[in-house]
Amino acid sequence: MTDVMAPTSLPCATVAENAALTATFFAPSLLRGTITSVGAGHTLTTRLDTLRRAQRLMAGLRSRYGGAVLVRGPGGPTLLVLGREQVRRVLTAPDDLFSLASPEKVNGLGPFLEGTLLLSSGPPREDRRGFVTRVLEEPTLRARFAAVAREEAATLVPGVLTYPALNECWNRVARRCLYGDGARDLTELSTLLADLRRAGNWLGLRQGRQRELSARYDALILRELARSEPGSLAGAVASQPHPASACPVRQAAFWLMGFTVPPPGLMQALALLAARGPADPRAALLEGLRLWAPVPALMRTVTSDTSWEGARLPKGTSVLIPLILHQRDPALPYADRFAPEIWLDGTAEREWLIAPFSRGPGQCKGMNLALHVGAAFLGEVVRLARVRGPYLPEPLPLMLDTLRLRLVLEAR
Repeated sequence: MTDVMAPTSLPCATVAENAALTATFFAPSLLRGTITSVGAGHTLTTRLDTLRRAQRLMAGLRSRYGGAVLVRGPGGPTLLVLGREQVRRVLTAPDDLFSLASPEKVNGLGPFLEGTLLLSSGPPREDRRGFVTRVLEEPTLRARFAAVAREEAATLVPGVLTYPALNECWNRVARRCLYGDGARDLTELSTLLADLRRAGNWLGLRQGRQRELSARYDALILRELARSEPGSLAGAVASQPHPASACPVRQAAFWLMGFTVPPPGLMQALALLAARGPADPRAALLEGLRLWAPVPALMRTVTSDTSWEGARLPKGTSVLIPLILHQRDPALPYADRFAPEIWLDGTAEREWLIAPFSRGPGQCKGMNLALHVGAAFLGEVVRLARVRGPYLPEPLPLMLDTLRLRLVLEAR
């Protein structure tokens, strides 16, 4: 018996399979937090090893149905993308067909990030894409940002490093890069962002709270953009001509949120380096994000009826690419081990199952900048310190309680 959810001949998961997927993947994802991590939920689902169960279930669905199957997600019919070529198709398709503005993002982030490149479509998206690309790829800022990252990273050595301490240090890096040295101690900005993301975990149920917080957050961003401190992204914004539709305040709001991606990868990379030895900092950071992805899946939504492998894929269908299946696919020879070399020899670039920053038109525009700054930060820590951490068995576990990691940084 199948659970028919849409007028299409695409294969559909059974009632039992949908229930199992909810229990092992969708419900634990809500517990961990859909927008930002919830400590207790993250710890609980790690101890229960829910992602391992979800991975096995999805591998079984792939064996039964092939490259994709319709399932019942929290928001309705969802195309679960299970095959390599199907992943490539979604990620290389125009982003006005498989839109990044999935219902989960719109409901969780809409009041906060309306007008950003993430939630845009049509001509305004093109205006914003051009503006964002020019600002984030400003070449004169890279050396400055790397120096900021190294300076802040040095404050951690020697000492016992916890995730909250690393995150606080990284937030100083983010504020200085975005708004200049004058924003280094503007902790209110980071606190408001954290509150906004926590409210977003409720997927639209706390939009009033988000609008209230967003008004205060925007006021701070406007003030910092007005300062236009040289050597910051705010300074680059002021120097770039742009149409009103570029919404620089909205983009700047999202950039600070984008800077929240590296800290889990940095903590994970340091734990890996402590357990496995030295490696290229950028490659180690990317491996941390591959092995323990900060988000378990990439989400898209279908914007108009389209054909999918001979069947009709209706407008409004959600599309889910489970990174926990693909980046740790047992078919990959390096699936469950620390393999920084794949980021240096082209292996990861050729493998479409690996996409910690997404790929194609939807790839994060700030990826290169985040990796550049993150690698400088990580490189400085390991230059100054010998890192001691917990034992990590091989094969590496599918889940790591990053929020509770403790590392010892011994000065060299």
